[in-house]
Amino acid sequence: MAARTTPAPLTADADLTAAFEVLGQKWNGIILHTLATRPARFGELRTAIGRISVKMLAGRLRELLDAGLITHDRLPPGPATYTLTTDGRALLPALERIRSWSQRRRTT
Repeated sequence: MAARTTPAPLTADADLTAAFEVLGQKWNGIILHTLATRPARFGELRTAIGRISVKMLAGRLRELLDAGLITHDRLPPGPATYTLTTDGRALLPALERIRSWSQRRRTT
């Protein structure tokens, strides 16, 4: 009779955990993907996304600023705009793959 072995304990990947602390928040990926086209003002983002409240958008933009994924620049004479940072742009290929995955799921 063979001895029973205990499986090794599972551990969550620390890097993925850190990434999803930001990306796992509702709207953050959408905001980043929307800013991929060009820098945008708060009102433009709100209109583009549609179903997000003003309070939620403001909070998510703060999170993305704190995470270093976007910047908030006030360029005279115009209003302030949000722009992707280099780290924010680095996420775009992953966001595109997730978007493609979602499209495939909807068409099957």
